[in-house]
Amino acid sequence: MRFRCIRVNKKYAQRVINILRKKNLLPDFRLKKDGEFVLIPIKNGDMPDFEFEYTIEFSEFEPIRRPEPIKARFDVVGDIAIIKFAEGMDIEKIAMAILTNHKNIKKVAVDYGVKGETRVRSLKLIHGDSFETIHREYGIRIKVDVSKVYFSPRLASERWRVVSQVNDGEIIYDMFCGCGPFSIMIAKYRKVKIFASDINPHAIYYLKENIKLNKITTITPILGDAREVVKSIGKVDRIIMNLPHSAYEFFPYALNAVKSGTRIHYYEILNRDARIINRRIVELQKLVEEKGTKLKLIEYHMVHPYSPSSDMYAFLFEVI
Repeated sequence: MRFRCIRVNKKYAQRVINILRKKNLLPDFRLKKDGEFVLIPIKNGDMPDFEFEYTIEFSEFEPIRRPEPIKARFDVVGDIAIIKFAEGMDIEKIAMAILTNHKNIKKVAVDYGVKGETRVRSLKLIHGDSFETIHREYGIRIKVDVSKVYFSPRLASERWRVVSQVNDGEIIYDMFCGCGPFSIMIAKYRKVKIFASDINPHAIYYLKENIKLNKITTITPILGDAREVVKSIGKVDRIIMNLPHSAYEFFPYALNAVKSGTRIHYYEILNRDARIINRRIVELQKLVEEKGTKLKLIEYHMVHPYSPSSDMYAFLFEVI
């Protein structure tokens, strides 16, 4: 499109742009360079006064193409964008918008929901050659195949929050470790001993890969059902129960590994009604009281929204 424009030495160009923008005279068209000069298009209107030499002329300019907003929920794991499927969405259009707007993303997959005992995502790869990637957060690297092992990047700050509460010398049981993000991050920054178990053999495979990748020596990977594994690890100082859809049914089994002072990081998806949350706290405390001891709530908070009516919550308990 042909526009009236200012030809000005490039050392004054940014000052001209700032003045035109302030007066709403700068159109969404690309500037042009011509040797030591810059051609800056101007909208119709009163010409501002400039204190340096310039000329007015006319030239053709190309419009600035703004990226189209992405109207879909998606997570980023390493170089993979995982789009949450919704009826009526134009998947290919959304995928191309993500690839265009995010240069670090090389693969795009669609998430049709979590299923099965191992709680893995049902995924379809739209762009890319595999579901495997390396995700980075807080100085660690997590290698994972997102079609075989569940991994949530939205828990990064939660994982770091747990690290900040761990003391050197602790013995920890990560009951549902997945590919090891909690365990790897804790072991990276604290001198501890960790037992990490999962029923998914792919999870244990990637946990072992991540132990090597991050040069960790204090994690013991265990393939098996947490209800059985917990019987053989002895008493521990801290338990991580990150299985938000099913943690409650495993809670009585976790008590086999507790002693006075054991802290439990318990995660569950609950209706955001305060009465339901308080009821769950009381139910967990009663389960402990049946074992002849007590459970003290240290704190709880919402980790992230899950649905229109429910959120994922993190509870920190101490056995007393």
